[in-house]
Amino acid sequence: MKRFIRAAGVVAALALPMASASADVVKVGLLADFTGAFAVWGSQFQQAIKAYQEVHGTKIKGPDGKENEIQFVYRDLTSAGPEKAKQLAEELVLREKVKFLAGFDLSPQAMSVADIATQAKIPTIIMNAATASITRGSPYFVRVSMTIPQHGAAAGRWAAKNGVKTAYTIVSDYAPGYDAENFFTKEFEKGGGKVIGSERSPQQETNYAAYMEKVLRAKPDALFMFQPAGSPSLAFVKAYIERGLKAAGIKLIGTGEMQQIFLPQFNDDAIGVVTSFHYTETNKNPENIALRAQLKKMFGQDADADIASVAAWDGTDLIYQAVAALGPSADGLKYVDFFKGKKLNSPRGPIMIDPDERDVIQNIYIRQVEKRDGKLVNIDIGQEDMVKDPWKLENPAKK
Repeated sequence: MKRFIRAAGVVAALALPMASASADVVKVGLLADFTGAFAVWGSQFQQAIKAYQEVHGTKIKGPDGKENEIQFVYRDLTSAGPEKAKQLAEELVLREKVKFLAGFDLSPQAMSVADIATQAKIPTIIMNAATASITRGSPYFVRVSMTIPQHGAAAGRWAAKNGVKTAYTIVSDYAPGYDAENFFTKEFEKGGGKVIGSERSPQQETNYAAYMEKVLRAKPDALFMFQPAGSPSLAFVKAYIERGLKAAGIKLIGTGEMQQIFLPQFNDDAIGVVTSFHYTETNKNPENIALRAQLKKMFGQDADADIASVAAWDGTDLIYQAVAALGPSADGLKYVDFFKGKKLNSPRGPIMIDPDERDVIQNIYIRQVEKRDGKLVNIDIGQEDMVKDPWKLENPAKK
């Protein structure tokens, strides 16, 4: 990874302790896409943070009893990629004097600011980016979202235990797709299944007709997919239906492609699609019910929680707890040490920050699309408790 430092003066500036703008203001710099192809992530982050602060207030007492205001400073990555993330993170650290960084809907964005977080000693809360290796990029990275291997491995185990003997895999041709394919295949074949074909599609692919023809000819019991949320995943599921795979009895298994925010764009043909994921919108956790109600109260009946909302809610909770315990001016690593082993009652269910890897440990749910009260929703049909990232278990950190 190229270093972000462009001049000796920047090096010196980043080496200085980063105090808050004033003694009682703790700034959190949040970077996300608010415009462009991935704009849904930024709006979900921001709405959930505003909902959290509406419920809990904008101020938190530190250990000295003094109130500290938690202030979020938002920057739009405009779906422009990692260089934009580096530029804006640098500006937040040097000009805004943020005490924490947060957000990052895509993995390349998060990876690009590793040097900045490390040099400036800024705890960085990853709220969506899911490539397994991210938290190894900086000792200041802490993740509250998910890793793709958590989903892929659980999907493989479920398929092997539920009558799927053969599978075909089609994944997007970038790091998260490789993670999904790799861990689905390992766990599926470990359970006695066999992968009889595999394909990788371009990251922005929306025409899957040729891929579906190959799957039809192979006649597997199931098709496993991993596609970026949005246009590619929507096009994939529609092609699966329109090209006759569902009619042929080929089961569709995925990860996050059937998120609640996308379900209204499908018709009843999507009923029966199975996905492995860390959040199901229909769960009855009190925290989930409260979050969803607060979002609707503040932003209208069409507003609802999804994975970015849940991660932003939990990430904000971590920051509040850290400031309450350590105050507004602790060293960055002290905040990170505070996060290690921390347990939260999340809207998704119980989670814990891995004390060794600073990554999220959480339940993984097997969900199936069903129709309830006239709407397509995900319903849990299985669960694995407190799953660590499988990639890190296979690739232990060097001591």
